[in-house]
Amino acid sequence: MRYINFDTFERVSAGLLMLGMAVVILLTIFHFALGLYEFTVGYSVSLDYGAFQRIFDRVLAAVIALELARSVHQMAQGKHGVVQVRTVILIGVLAVVRKLILLEIESTSGVYLIGLSATILSLGAVYGLLCWVEIRVKPEPSALEDATEKEGAQL
Repeated sequence: MRYINFDTFERVSAGLLMLGMAVVILLTIFHFALGLYEFTVGYSVSLDYGAFQRIFDRVLAAVIALELARSVHQMAQGKHGVVQVRTVILIGVLAVVRKLILLEIESTSGVYLIGLSATILSLGAVYGLLCWVEIRVKPEPSALEDATEKEGAQL
């Protein structure tokens, strides 16, 4: 009996997820275009805040779906580690920003707003630390890269 390698299973699963995400992204773009059409045609002069909220909600939903698709694509390529964690943190930041845009201030408690601000600060701090780690910990060039650079300098 032949067993499937986990890397193969992971890449096939990621490919299927990418197909699903492509459908979600296309549907989100379609709903955004439909909402934009309704906004521009249906609301001639009166521009209310609710209409802006719906448009931005659809834009951010598409951006979140694209970032999630990027994360799945990175997984399919076998890129793990800091790159994928950074993408997941960006998705979290986008989700919180989307929540803030859709938030009705009049009916929101102060404790909820404090929780959202703590979430934003935490995600921002972790994202900053990841960027700092990437800058500080650079892989050392291999002997092959050194030889290639020397040949390029001699030409």
